[in-house]
Amino acid sequence: MKQKILQMLKTNYLIFAFWFVSVIMELTAVTVTGGSFFIRQPWIYLSLMLIYSGVMYCIKNQNGRFWFAFALLLFNFVIDLVFIVIFEMTDTIFDFAMLKLRKDGMAIIESLPINFWYVAVAGLLLSAYLIFGRYFIKRVPKPAKPTRLPIAVTAAAMACTLVLHGVFAYFSHRNYDPADLVSKLYRNDTSSYADKGIYGNFFSELYKGAFFSKVRLGDTDELENFIYSEEDIYGGTDMFGAAQGYNVITVLGESFEWFTFRDNMDGEDNAFPGGFHMSDETIQALNAQKGTDFTCTQDVLRAVYPNLYALYDSSIAMTNFHAREKTDISENLSAMGAYPTDKFINYDYPHNTVVTSVARTMKELYGHDAIAANSFHNGTASFYNRRAYLTRGLGFDSFTAADEMAHKGMTDYIPKGERNLDSEMIDACHKEMFPSDKRFYTYITSITQHGQYEERDNLKEHYNVLDEYMLCPLPEKGDDNYDAARNFRTYAAAGRELDKAIGQINRYLRETTDQNGTPLIEKTVLVLFGDHNAYYSSLSSNVKGIPDGRYDTERNYTDLFRVPFMIRIGNGEHAQKIDKFTCTADIVPTVYDLLGIKTYGNLLYGHSVFDDRESVLYSRAYDVFMTDQLYFTSLNKIRYKSPAADQQTMTAVEANAKKLLEKISHTNRIFYFDYLSDEKAEQYYAKLRALNNIA
Repeated sequence: MKQKILQMLKTNYLIFAFWFVSVIMELTAVTVTGGSFFIRQPWIYLSLMLIYSGVMYCIKNQNGRFWFAFALLLFNFVIDLVFIVIFEMTDTIFDFAMLKLRKDGMAIIESLPINFWYVAVAGLLLSAYLIFGRYFIKRVPKPAKPTRLPIAVTAAAMACTLVLHGVFAYFSHRNYDPADLVSKLYRNDTSSYADKGIYGNFFSELYKGAFFSKVRLGDTDELENFIYSEEDIYGGTDMFGAAQGYNVITVLGESFEWFTFRDNMDGEDNAFPGGFHMSDETIQALNAQKGTDFTCTQDVLRAVYPNLYALYDSSIAMTNFHAREKTDISENLSAMGAYPTDKFINYDYPHNTVVTSVARTMKELYGHDAIAANSFHNGTASFYNRRAYLTRGLGFDSFTAADEMAHKGMTDYIPKGERNLDSEMIDACHKEMFPSDKRFYTYITSITQHGQYEERDNLKEHYNVLDEYMLCPLPEKGDDNYDAARNFRTYAAAGRELDKAIGQINRYLRETTDQNGTPLIEKTVLVLFGDHNAYYSSLSSNVKGIPDGRYDTERNYTDLFRVPFMIRIGNGEHAQKIDKFTCTADIVPTVYDLLGIKTYGNLLYGHSVFDDRESVLYSRAYDVFMTDQLYFTSLNKIRYKSPAADQQTMTAVEANAKKLLEKISHTNRIFYFDYLSDEKAEQYYAKLRALNNIA
């Protein structure tokens, strides 16, 4: 018996070696992305391994087994490496809908963050398999000649394994219904590769995309009642009586953080330990050199970032605002107030009529010819399918990107591998951005502060100013802190470029009058916010002093994703600070509140910043929920909980999250079926006009 077992082990050693190498590779990949050397639900991965093993067992040739197994291991290595790279770049795990972004993914690659530990371990294992596998092929017994019974048993086992694979995938997704998402709040997975492994997650998502992504329209009477519920009418509060009839400018600053122009947040000492800090001796030396009378770092920063500080001082500033989305989703949330799950609007629904968009709403309420609605982005026109979607879906009159801006005088630095400059975008497009002959809604997306953060030639002007004011000095090359210091220095220089653009916007609004002779600035609401933190090169973690431990329950995720959101009304007569928790979904309700527009709240995920109610942030891209005290995949998987979060907090968050998931469920039904289009859109706007007493 012992001899038979030994003979079996020798004969099938390649199968056992294949299992060993594959399992260690997969667990290493999970460790570097999911923070644990185990897979919580390994069933799909194991079922695939059983299928592969069955095929190998049927191959009655050691050479054939070797090359088949090596090809599978190489495939496994590539799959793991690709998704590790994606995770390192974006901090997101693969889901089926991401296949729509494959072209955009290639377009944003500037450098590949190859994980050393995974490549080292997997490369060593593959090399060992290649060397020792070939070495022993002729030194072990050949597999026995095939007979009908073993082949039949193996085939039956493979068939059963395929069925089990389907069963595992079914049980993973059976409760998933994009039209009923409340169960997401109580799931037990962590939305990381530690759940199913990278390999298992890949096949699971393919299965989910093929069989479990369908949405039922359901009861249309119930849907109509939800859409037009009068229990949640937002806006129309005549806030300050200030902004009705005003223009609106929304500026999305990619990766825009508070530490762009501040040394600390108000009342928070050492909020940015890796940011701007000048010693008393340095400030004294600067005063002696420039004849100034600066007393602290903040004084110096006010001189270096005058326009951002002026905006902050004259704005309604949300000091507890959080954003945790990719740019395309943030654009949509801040332009229409909602977003479906499992789909990417720009690709899946470019022709949908988005009735809640600010552009469409203003045009429908005040006249299509009376409102100019235009969008501008100093990146490429094809990125995120913006050209098709923004004009058709969100209802903008036009979308202008870098290629058109180049014809208007902006230098296009993208072919040189650098970000385009905001100031040149404003110079090239200000007349179209801020027309003086009609009311306007203008959306501007700035790419200047987005990573990577290696030194850029087109920021020399701003590097020089930083040097002039003794800010962001670089250590010697080779110093352990050199890369972090260089990244922050480039970010600070890019912040000056955004500051310059804000100054240009203000100057043009002051110097240009409307048809009544009123300066545009007096009749304009200016919104500036960050779409997400500066995650490239771990810049945000470094500056905020938050350790880069993705699955550390002590890690303060809520501060990590706190970024700026400011609204200036006219010249800033209503400046104030709001410290309640706010998020990107609150932007559209706030704009409607300021414009005096009543709207149906069930179609908007957030609340006005002036509302007593607080929102819950749900991130489509990262599949997590967040408030300023909690960061969680589900209430069963809380990844960060503030010491201040008591039971009352938990109860309120649960209730608000349930309400949000109900809204998202209905939004999915609306988008998947383009329900509010054509005559339904006309019906919606007729009701909206009646709600706002507009004939």
